[in-house]
Amino acid sequence: MCGLGQTAANPVLTTLRYFRAEYLAHIRDEACPAKVCRELIQFEISPVTCNGCGACVSVCSGKAILGEKKKLHKINQANCTKCGACLEICKFDAVLVS
Repeated sequence: MCGLGQTAANPVLTTLRYFRAEYLAHIRDEACPAKVCRELIQFEISPVTCNGCGACVSVCSGKAILGEKKKLHKINQANCTKCGACLEICKFDAVLVS
């Protein structure tokens, strides 16, 4: 094997050494500690901080956010595309990632 072939696995081995807990969380717990993997996160709206402004409803491409103006909004997880647009537009930090 050439030198390139002998060192091809080094990036993976290094990340396993330094980020082992994150690998295990993804594989064993099916959770993303960094909250960036679309398949492993979900968006929720906090009933404490949501004031019903409707900004999140207007940017939701999947039409997943339900609620009337000035009332608590909710996210229908089946329709959520997990694009994060609601998280970015909310000025009141009412959209949470879990």
